[in-house]
Amino acid sequence: MLAAAAVVLSSLRPGDFDLRWIGAIHAVLYLLAIYLLLPVLADVFELRARMGILVAIALLLCDVMYVSVFNSFYMDAAAMVFLALTLVFFLRSVLWRRLPDLIGLAISCSLLSVAKPQHALLAIPVAILLIAWRKRVASPALAWLAVAGTVAGGLWTAVSVPFDYRGNQWYDVVFLGLLPYSPAPAADLAELGLDPADVRYSQTSAYFSGGGFANPEFTARFRSRVGARVLVRFYLRHPFRTLQYLLRSFDDAGNTRPADLGNFDPAEGRPPFAQARSFAWWSGFRHWLFAGHGLRYFLFTVGLAMLLLARVKPNWRLAAVCLTIALLLEGVVSGLADAAEAPRHFTLFALLEDAGLIVLLATFLPKKA
Repeated sequence: MLAAAAVVLSSLRPGDFDLRWIGAIHAVLYLLAIYLLLPVLADVFELRARMGILVAIALLLCDVMYVSVFNSFYMDAAAMVFLALTLVFFLRSVLWRRLPDLIGLAISCSLLSVAKPQHALLAIPVAILLIAWRKRVASPALAWLAVAGTVAGGLWTAVSVPFDYRGNQWYDVVFLGLLPYSPAPAADLAELGLDPADVRYSQTSAYFSGGGFANPEFTARFRSRVGARVLVRFYLRHPFRTLQYLLRSFDDAGNTRPADLGNFDPAEGRPPFAQARSFAWWSGFRHWLFAGHGLRYFLFTVGLAMLLLARVKPNWRLAAVCLTIALLLEGVVSGLADAAEAPRHFTLFALLEDAGLIVLLATFLPKKA
């Protein structure tokens, strides 16, 4: 939907497609979420507290690690803006019980659930939140409709993934994420229903010209035998190795920005994959703190979730629980359901975490009487 709007706007001026149009659309929606948050802050917090929260939003949530993604067709960009709108419309719906805010919430959370298959499971904490708070919004019936739209959207997104795309994802998990670190690669392949001789494809991606998918016989065999259920069973049988794999993903995710994704047109004359460094203080700090330190990143996330649950008031605790569930689901899916480009796949996870940091900050700031 957002891509179609960008194509229409770009076509108003003859020539090649201007990528900045999709960036502008994402940015407008993101800024809309911040704009809609302003009266919420004014209703709850004193002036100095509001200023502190807005500075934190600017430094954390408007860092180049997020904003640069807007200038792309990556589905994570759409997920980011719809997540921001969902969070803000939820606060407005609960505080003021207005029908327009609830309609905005229903639309935002439904679009969030269909933004990208990786994020479809976020329909679970969103649905829990809507069901639990249905009597505190303008229309319980509309809240149920929002639940139905969110869950249906998540299910549709999960089952509508193209067959070859899903197979590529599982290939990378097996041959990039598991086999290179396996004490017994041949045995693992046999457990997954593959030929032990397929170990020759270890450390190759589904997108490598010399990988297993260059072989039609192997491709057919792999796609018929390896899927989500097979890998989940493997993870459950090998919990310690699963944790190691997850921590390796956190190691890479700590880099915050994919090294192979640049921000400049080749005509700019910059080196390949050159990245913008303007307004990168927070992403630079995250990189310094977490890059190559997956256990530290993981424990930081656990600590943040525990602090949130301890600090929020009882009437908001369920919302903190749902935020924690969303973090857990994003971390597990991003870390165990793919084995390439972890910094990009962890983008929404990082956004949820940084939003959680701002919520934690807000618990320490003075509120209006």
